[in-house]
Amino acid sequence: MSVKFCLRAKIKVGRVDENAGRQILAWIEATEAEYRTRMTAAEAARAAAIDVADAAKKDVARREDLLLRSIEAQLNVLNTVASYRTAIEGLRATPGDFGFGNKAPLRLAGENVSPLGAAVLSLLTRDPHEIATGVNVHYLARDIRGRAHARFAEAIETLRPKALGLKAETLRETEALRALFGETDVSPEARRAAEAFAGVAEDLRQQFNAAGGNIPLRKNWRLPQHHDADKVAATTRESWIAYIRPLLDRADMLDFASGKPLSDAKLDALLDQVYGAIVSRGASGPPTMGVTGRPMLANSRAEARVLSFKDAASWSAYREAYGVADGVYETMIRHIADMADDIAQLRVLGPNPNGLKHYIDSLFDREIAALAGKATPDDPQAAAAAVKDIRKAASRLKAEKKATTHLWEEVTGQARAPVNIEWARHMGDMRGWLVGTQMGSAIISSLTDVPLMAQIARFNGLPVMNVIRNATTMMAEPGAEIRAAHAGLIADSLAQTARENDRFMGETIRSGAVAKMAGAVIRASGLRRWTATLRNAFGMEFMAHAARLAERPLGEIEPRFREAMARHGIGAAEWDLIRAAEQWEPRAGATFIRPLDVARLGTPEARAASERYAQLINTEMDYAVIESDPATRAMLYGGAPAGTVKGEVARAVGMYKAFPITFVTLHFARAFARGWDGSRLGHAAATLTAMWGFGILAMQAKQIAQGRDAYSLDPTDSNGLRAWGAGLLQSGGLGIFGDMLSQDKTRYGNSWVTTLAGPQFAAVESVLGTWLSANIGRSIKGEETHFFGDALYTAARLMPGSSLWYGRLAFQRAVVDQLARMSDDRAADRFARMEREAAKSWGQKFWWRPGVSTPDRAPAILGEP
Repeated sequence: MSVKFCLRAKIKVGRVDENAGRQILAWIEATEAEYRTRMTAAEAARAAAIDVADAAKKDVARREDLLLRSIEAQLNVLNTVASYRTAIEGLRATPGDFGFGNKAPLRLAGENVSPLGAAVLSLLTRDPHEIATGVNVHYLARDIRGRAHARFAEAIETLRPKALGLKAETLRETEALRALFGETDVSPEARRAAEAFAGVAEDLRQQFNAAGGNIPLRKNWRLPQHHDADKVAATTRESWIAYIRPLLDRADMLDFASGKPLSDAKLDALLDQVYGAIVSRGASGPPTMGVTGRPMLANSRAEARVLSFKDAASWSAYREAYGVADGVYETMIRHIADMADDIAQLRVLGPNPNGLKHYIDSLFDREIAALAGKATPDDPQAAAAAVKDIRKAASRLKAEKKATTHLWEEVTGQARAPVNIEWARHMGDMRGWLVGTQMGSAIISSLTDVPLMAQIARFNGLPVMNVIRNATTMMAEPGAEIRAAHAGLIADSLAQTARENDRFMGETIRSGAVAKMAGAVIRASGLRRWTATLRNAFGMEFMAHAARLAERPLGEIEPRFREAMARHGIGAAEWDLIRAAEQWEPRAGATFIRPLDVARLGTPEARAASERYAQLINTEMDYAVIESDPATRAMLYGGAPAGTVKGEVARAVGMYKAFPITFVTLHFARAFARGWDGSRLGHAAATLTAMWGFGILAMQAKQIAQGRDAYSLDPTDSNGLRAWGAGLLQSGGLGIFGDMLSQDKTRYGNSWVTTLAGPQFAAVESVLGTWLSANIGRSIKGEETHFFGDALYTAARLMPGSSLWYGRLAFQRAVVDQLARMSDDRAADRFARMEREAAKSWGQKFWWRPGVSTPDRAPAILGEP
């Protein structure tokens, strides 16, 4: 009886899935046809049956491995929840300072509050309560990406766009691509870049497989090819196959099941599946010979390696015809980032994160059910109280379940996939344009980074002056960012890719011309380098301090540094491994212990210690120099993807609000992470005081940059008191709310309603309301219109680079104001009104008066001019 006969019989009686069974039959028949070219029909059938049996054996082993890993992921969740619950119970039993409360986080201090939500969230990103000590997806992905960047650092410097990110290194990218395909007539830099990427990509493949993935080794695999589904769908299946077939390396088009080159029949069948998978956006499954449907994460990634192009010209030709716009360099950086994300998910969430999410949802449901039976029916008063408590607890758990879903979608990337791609692109471009026109002076607000970084260094037992000295040195040092990348700190800022998150905008600025413009303005303002340098200086000092302490056992280390390590599960055993690592010395006298140095000890224990060490450094870097994070984005966007009404409205409203929200969720949570703890509250008070001082400095610098004298800080005067309040708000990134203390309009002339709704709404109000609608209304009423004058002011505000702090005032006074004088008869009145409002609102004068092409005097910084 033949294998095909048995398989058809099993399909008929339902013992084998029909779709899967028919694909296997097609595979057997194609294999038989290939064997018949060199053996008899009986021999071909026997050989095909052996291949099927071998593939089936491997498939069974694979399924058993995935099942075991899935169970381990579930146990990891249960263990995390159990240890979290135990820790909370211990803290609740510990009296708080000042004679009241306990040491549990304020949000979890009540006996009826379940810690389930907090425990689950700690698997995805930072634990705001600082109880969980295991690695989480977000920071593990960052660690993996940082180690890949360390190996790829020189290539990043060679291939990254120059001239503020506006000039792509096209020639070097082309040479690197040719080197990847084995061509030798390339520059040494391009060859080294290609070799570096090949090494990094292979290391990531091995990590993916070690975590439960299944990417076959392809000796001739070079670079992933990302398809543009719309371009592919716009052509017929036959035309697409006819186009791509000559571009492929036939000898390297392998059958993953057997490892042998595909026959013509199998190649046609594979390309047919690839076409279907692309145009359906993966709904029909990956381009493999397996069962259709969305694969679990462990079974993904192989499809990106199905197509093997024969040379660099073929890869480029396909990208131009049917690929996305990513160049060679951006494809490399994107591949590193995507692989790091997937590896981290496999490591923490198991081979099937979607399945684990359903399991976690059931834990929430069970937790709600466990609230039952709190009172007996014969005690009405107790029963009523129990009903109230149960409803309150159940509502909280339902909210936490929803919050977990939103964060899950953000961390796993599900929320990043736009629904309506075109709309998402247009709205993203609009936000990017506003960043390029409005954020050129944002670096002034970032002055508060310095005291915050200093206080976080102090909190962790780092030498404060060392951190500040390193930041000052690195700010002026060429190659400092490359050195930080070699240390394993992610080089996203240096890499100049679409992966960068704008710290004020709060989301990734999309690729394209507008994104390049926005990025160029931020770089020209110095904000990108400022942020990257401070973060790198902090992270490097952490590694340097560990090297200085390497001779001491854990018990002899300064308590604050020891406590910092304990927050991430680094005890005596882990510290012994960290200090045993060979120290990195990039220059004489400067020694560091990098996480990757610890991992090189080669044992599973060393790898675990290195990952906890890396998570400690990356987490504290986020506390020291704030950037938006997944928790903030999940809170702002509520899981609504881009390209939907809800998603785009959420992104519009949340624009520029990510920074202050992240500040609150980080530092307020840390202040009360041990309930009424005197040391933490003292740290919070000292931090707030230091930032308040620098907030006032930033506020005054912004006034001077806008042509006005500094505010009076006389505490006996009402204006002085309001200035102190505005400085406090400025210290937390809420400078725009400081303006609300005295004005009815924002600094851009918008109403507060549209300003709070977001810059996109404010921009629409400026164009359609202040300019277009207002002037049309005047025209209908027969009144004098001011189309050109109003258009001038509106266009000046929306001109890229017009807000750059070092040229903004000169551009306004010498260009815009002078054009206004020539074209708008209201200009003189407008300039006089600006001076009157400044005097009335704050008692200020202008050191560079509106409408005047040169300043009258130097700004008054302290007191009257």
